Amino acid sequence: MKERQFMFATIALIIGGMLAIQFETTNNPVVRDTRDLWDLRADLEKEKQRQQELNEELERYSELLDQYQGEGKDEKIQAMENAMTDLKKQAGLTTVSGQGIVITIEPFNNELIGVDRPLPKIDPDMLRRLVNELNRYDAKEISIDGQRIVSKTPIREVNGNIYINNEPVSSFPIEIKVLAKDNEKLHQKIIASPAVEEFIRENFLVESSPAAKVILPAFDKSMKVKFMKPAKEET
Repeated sequence: MKERQFMFATIALIIGGMLAIQFETTNNPVVRDTRDLWDLRADLEKEKQRQQELNEELERYSELLDQYQGEGKDEKIQAMENAMTDLKKQAGLTTVSGQGIVITIEPFNNELIGVDRPLPKIDPDMLRRLVNELNRYDAKEISIDGQRIVSKTPIREVNGNIYINNEPVSSFPIEIKVLAKDNEKLHQKIIASPAVEEFIRENFLVESSPAAKVILPAFDKSMKVKFMKPAKEET
């Protein structure tokens, strides 16, 4: 009798577990995999956080440098100046150069555009996706139409025109300069990327060419740092 009760309880437990699993599956359907999109967003957030940390460090070193200059400590001043130079470079505040690629974007059959065929417009989201793709493929630094791209760079449309760092993008062709560790590898990846394919679908011609040396301008806009607080002095 006890064996029958034990067997019945075991069977009931198994059936109950199966029903619970079925109920959970029904009420929680499989979510579509969007890891690529979330990965890009995560990378963007990491880059923003890195820029914020660099700005905070830069402010801290500036304050320390002022203190050391007042105290006349030559060696520490030199060390702090070197550290500041390195931080400015990482934050995009200095002109940089090196091997990379040059990308140009212009409408197909540009010479046919006139009164009967208005100039096509680029959606700012297309440029943002291209920047994300470049970062994903290990681009070191990027500039678009002479504007250095940093984590705080806004790319938006105002009255039908594209603005980068609050400056209007000039007429076509749009030139994008990119520094890269391996310019040939970056060239091969970006020319076949989904971001470039999107430009082609919208009737834009995108060309990329590796270059032994490209020069990118410094980011010359003011940076507003939020959520700062005084740092405790080290003892």
